[in-house]
Parts: sequence; structure tokens; C-alpha cells
Amino acid sequence: MKSLVAGLAAIAVAATLQLPSMTAASAETPAGLPLGNAGHGTPGPVLDDTHNDPTNAVAGDVTFVDNVKGVSGYSALNFIDYKNYGDFMFANGTGGLAIWSLKDRRHPALVGKVTAAELRRPGDTQDRFWEGENLTVDAKRKLIFMTRDPRGFGGTLTTGQSGFYIIDVKNPWKPRIVTFQSVPAGHTATCINDCDYLWSVGPYNTGTAGNDPSWHGVPVWVTDVRDIDHPHTYQTALDLNRFDQLTDYVHSVDVDKNGVAWTSGAGGVRGYWTRGRHYDPVKKVRRTATATDPVPYAGGTVVDPEPVSYFDHNAYHNTQKLGKYDKGELLYITEEDIRTCSQAGDLMIASTKGSYDGESWRSTPENPFRLNLVSSWTAWGQKGSDTTAASCSAHWFTVNGNIVAQGWYAQGTRFIDVSDPKHPKQVGYFRIPSGDASVTAGSASAAYWHNGYVYVADYSRGVDVLRYDGKLAGRPDKKICWNSCDK
Repeated sequence: MKSLVAGLAAIAVAATLQLPSMTAASAETPAGLPLGNAGHGTPGPVLDDTHNDPTNAVAGDVTFVDNVKGVSGYSALNFIDYKNYGDFMFANGTGGLAIWSLKDRRHPALVGKVTAAELRRPGDTQDRFWEGENLTVDAKRKLIFMTRDPRGFGGTLTTGQSGFYIIDVKNPWKPRIVTFQSVPAGHTATCINDCDYLWSVGPYNTGTAGNDPSWHGVPVWVTDVRDIDHPHTYQTALDLNRFDQLTDYVHSVDVDKNGVAWTSGAGGVRGYWTRGRHYDPVKKVRRTATATDPVPYAGGTVVDPEPVSYFDHNAYHNTQKLGKYDKGELLYITEEDIRTCSQAGDLMIASTKGSYDGESWRSTPENPFRLNLVSSWTAWGQKGSDTTAASCSAHWFTVNGNIVAQGWYAQGTRFIDVSDPKHPKQVGYFRIPSGDASVTAGSASAAYWHNGYVYVADYSRGVDVLRYDGKLAGRPDKKICWNSCDK
């Protein structure tokens, strides 16, 4: 989500502020837990939760299964599978962090939480967490990296520090805050090189004033998190000069199945190798890529941007061949554009052809390089759409086979068949409108394919559990890929 705030201070990487460290414990055998109510593989209790069933849902080829609230509405979800206890879902929102057992995949059971009050930092004026828009986990070490953006929607300063929390969830019934790391960016973060490092991006309170203050000039900040008690943030930022030699706003990082990290934001989508030896098309040498010194790969800006409105929110690199398009050629991109619904942002598909020789890194306003736009798709005017809502932009998505499941704010969750990349088509939808006093209207942030169901993080409702009833186009993915997919 974009925070349009003009005028930023010079960069200052604040020192790490440690919270009390937790005692080390076995990753699979949390000790001292009371035996709770059975049915969810739990050595701990199931907590009270709220379920808001929609009586007025607008749906096509999608079945509503359940709704859970936890501590608030949510911007993001993630999942960890435990050898002894099964699958768990994690969500962060304004109320903090919530944890559910998915022993019953249809009906998540709330088992743990970290409240906004527990996440307060010095100088905070309210118990409200903001925002952690793309929740990152280390499934091996059972850690949550929960980013903190000090600016709320519309640029309102809600807190004074940006960065991320490290939360140990070896015991998912009793999550413990290990530390808070201050970083000059806190909107999203992504695990790099199997969670040895984090790349943090997005709006912040204290940070570099880039060349274009309307987009903040927010680059990528790298933190070594191999020692979770003593994380180290490097003071040299990455992905500079990304927009025709302008250091601009990076919103998200998505690592594909080949290990390429794709940075999305103003100025398009650019891929980097972060390990192994690769040819560097910018320096014209073969060299070793690292998390702190990555090797450029491919990508670029799709179209000439409109002032303020153009914004590549996140991306998915399809590493497979699709139709007439070469293996690894296609990027699926969310263009976030919060305007009237008829103009709101869409899902774009772009070709990376012609971008493998460092063209994006040499692009200038006088001689710009642009990717070829294969197609774009919008929920506006589609069956089940809302023609009266004020905020309809595309948002986070996941891909299973050739079906994209995407959150669309007031337009709900959309299922889009991209088997023909030139002509994407809607094959399912689910939206919860306003108008029923007993039902909380939807504001979908992100949709996640997971073990046969789709879990939707909703800013207002919490989490909706959906079942897609249509035919799954393409080969089903053994692992659904978003955020960090090389693990």
C-alpha cells in the first residue's frame, strides 16, 4: 500500500534495540505446556475467536467455508508446518500477530497471539500495529519476521520507528518477541538465501530523501539475521537508481523458484541473483552474487508511468514455459493504483525478453528502456464486481497452476486463468459487500492458495477460508510460491 508523503529527512540507520532474549528450545518440543482441548494437535489451549459468516456474499465457482478474526483485520498471512503438531497459519494486522492451528484446514483454531500493546515501541502513542504488509517466516528456525511501517494509510505518522520484530514461534501457543531491529524501511521484508538475510523495503519515518520526494527514494536495506539476538543492518543500500537513474520507492521483494530476487516498486520490477557465480550484464564480468552485493539479472519498467498513480506493487516470476512464451519469460505484476474503481490498478503480465543485458540499469529519461506489456486484467466490469466502491485496486496474489488468486480490496478475491497470457479471464470470484448490518464487509488484501483452500487476509474481516470449485488450469503447484520461494 502506498504512503504518499512528501519531504523526508536524511538517512540514519538507528542502532539495534534489543528486547529480552528468549531461552533456546527444541524446534519441535516446546516444554511446560498444559494439555488443552483436543482436535488440533495442540499441547496448548484453543482460544476464543470470532466467526463472521456472510449472508450476502457475491460468489461464482467459490464456496465460503469459514471466517476467523483473531486479534484484528489482516494485511498478510504465512504458514509453517511443524513435524509434531501439523500446519499453522500466521497473520499480522493492526491488532498484532495471530496464530491458528490448521489441523482442520477448513476451520482454523486460534492458539496464540502477540498483541499490539506488546509490540509498542518507545514514543508510540497508541496500541496499533502498522503494518507488516507481506509477512515473512523462517520455517526451519520457526521464526516470524514482522515488519513495522511507521506510517499508516495515507501517510499518517502512527509510530516513530521502522524496522522489524523477530518473533520465535517454536512454541506456536506461546510466541515470544526476541528483538526489534531498527531499519530505515519497514513496509515489507523478504528472506534472502534461506533466511540468512532479510531485504527490507517500503515507507519509513527516518530515511533517505531520494531524488524524487513524491516517491520517497526508498531502496533495499539488507540485514544479516543469522544471529537473531544480534542482527546487523548494513549501511549501504541496494537497488539504487532503479527508475531511469532515479533512486525510487521499492515496495516488495519476491524470490522465485530459481533463487532470483525480484524487487517491485516505482520504476518497475528488477531481478537479482543473490548467490552463486553469474555473468553481471552491468559490470560485464562473471562474479559471485551475495545478499549484500547481488548480480543484476533482468527486468525493468513496463510502461511510461503516470504521475503518482503508476506503481508496481509486487511480482511473480513464472519460471516455466507457458504457451508460446519461453521458459522464464513472463512476469505477473500487481499495479496498485488507488483511484476511482474504473481507473484502479490491475494485474499485468509482462515479457522479460530484451532485458537480460542490463538494459534496465542503463535506462535514462532521455533513452528509456521498457518491458513489453503482454496483457492486463482488471476486476472492473467483471461479473460480481462492485461499481459503487471507492477503492478497488489489485493487491497481493498467489499462483497455483495457471490460476491466479488475487485480493482486490472492495472487489474481493478474484480467480484469473492466465493459461493464455495474452487473454487472462476470470474463472471465479468472491466478494462480501456492505449492506447487511450483521456482516462485516470485505476489504481483501491478499489471497493464498494453501493445501487445497484459499485463505484471504482481509483488512476488515480477518481471514476468510474459501474453496475454489472451478477447474484448476495447468499443472498444480506442489509448493505455492510467494515472498521467498527458493527454500
